[in-house]
Amino acid sequence: MKPENIRNLLLDLVKIPSVSPSKEEARLAQEIYDRLAALPYFRNNEDALRLLPVENDPYGRHSVFAMVRSPKKTSKTVILLGHIDVVDAAEARDLAEMAFDPPAYTQALSKLTLPGEAMDDLRSGNYLFGRGVFDMKCGVAVEMEFIKECAENPGDLEANIALLLVCDEENRSAGMISAVKHLERLQEEGLDFIACVNAEGVAQRYHGDNTRYISVGTIGKLMPMFYCVGRETHVGSYYEGLNANLLASAVSMILEGSPEWMDRAGTEVYPPPAALWHRDLREVYSVTLPARVVAGFNVLTVQKTPKVALEMMKDIAERAFRMALDRLRYSALKFSEGSPEKADVPWEPKILTYEEVFRKVKEDMAREGLSLEEHLRSFIRNLPKDMDDRMKSIETVGQVLRFYTDKDPAIIVGFLPPYYPHRSNRRKSPRELALMDAVGDLISEASALYGEKLVVREHFEAISDLSYMGFQGNKEDLVPLAANMPGWGEVYDLPLDTLLKLDVPVVNVGASGRDAHKYTERLDLRYYLGAYPKLFSSFVRRVSEIV
Repeated sequence: MKPENIRNLLLDLVKIPSVSPSKEEARLAQEIYDRLAALPYFRNNEDALRLLPVENDPYGRHSVFAMVRSPKKTSKTVILLGHIDVVDAAEARDLAEMAFDPPAYTQALSKLTLPGEAMDDLRSGNYLFGRGVFDMKCGVAVEMEFIKECAENPGDLEANIALLLVCDEENRSAGMISAVKHLERLQEEGLDFIACVNAEGVAQRYHGDNTRYISVGTIGKLMPMFYCVGRETHVGSYYEGLNANLLASAVSMILEGSPEWMDRAGTEVYPPPAALWHRDLREVYSVTLPARVVAGFNVLTVQKTPKVALEMMKDIAERAFRMALDRLRYSALKFSEGSPEKADVPWEPKILTYEEVFRKVKEDMAREGLSLEEHLRSFIRNLPKDMDDRMKSIETVGQVLRFYTDKDPAIIVGFLPPYYPHRSNRRKSPRELALMDAVGDLISEASALYGEKLVVREHFEAISDLSYMGFQGNKEDLVPLAANMPGWGEVYDLPLDTLLKLDVPVVNVGASGRDAHKYTERLDLRYYLGAYPKLFSSFVRRVSEIV
């Protein structure tokens, strides 16, 4: 792979502003398809290259799948994975459009005052700035050049090489979720996926960090939801109601940053939960205590399954409800001491799962000859098309509660979309062990030939589509996710049976850079155009030899 070819291809890919979600993703997918289709190998093997449509997609997007088969007639196949979409460049403000022209953008930034590390990197001349240069069109360009190299010399391959470039990774992974069904079909037809190699850029951890990181797993993501139902009342009659904000705040006090929820893998510890939503569900201002507030949290996992998390969420909700009532009763006591009016707090903790509420309403409606599923299907399809998926799920809870006969305050626990399963190299299967051997050989090669220090991380800490290379658990671990995600099947869906059938060892071998998603996003060109393409090529060929 020639450095100038890689650089030119990278710039061409970045030039198409494939912000997710948008039709520009479809345009880039077509561009990639056309470039590969022009190669003699794919002209002669038309079935080896195809566009994979995203199901029911309003933007008409596709992912790209290409495969070069080894002439050795083997079923062994290595998947090269990448995503072609990027986040928007709004943070670059008046330079937003220029962010898709990296040389011009890098030059323009030189006239600004950047944060210290970014300015140092800019002045070094070793970094290219721009939207997508690091996350992750740098990896896509190298993978495309590698598959081109394979197509020109397929006789050198020990295994088939499949390239899967997906859209929508930055949004809800709709491209990958659709594409895994294609992988399942290929597996059923006899292909044996021995490994999946991702080329996502890997952030340098601190200024001056020259270590290159390889991840042999990928972190998972859950989004626990706490739908808090209080009792409305005029603020002048405070103790006659229960402020749902108090319940949600108590949940946040217990769960936000909770060390009990930090997942661990060996000596590595991963960040704690963080609240991403804390929202009063009223649409107009009122001097009434809010009756419904939802809190949603980001939880990173390397061990927890939805089943385990749900039980932990019920405990959090119970503790939070009691904390809120203790606060309220103390307040009522102090109020009563100084007032002839005696305040009473009659509530007791009530914790429900969304599944429990759904089942009760479903049974009640069925006795009247009505179908809750049909009602919700119609309700969800009439929600605004551009409404956020999380908000659609939350609106679904509210719709179910309309028919729930028990109106007492409660905390309802469930999940909001999306869900990313974690994947780990457990060093158990022969292929997991062989992949670790290949990683060890790459580390030695990098040091001996290029003076580069590569270090293994157990999990890629930025969320990635490697999550969908199979679920490391059983169906019982996943069922609570589907049962407790409002709008499952309409708002959000995962091919759970497919995830249970796939079990592909994963690894991320990416280029180096900094500040993904920021206006100072940049790529370390010295490594990217130097040792990295050679190491990537060498590694994939090593992985191809896994038994």
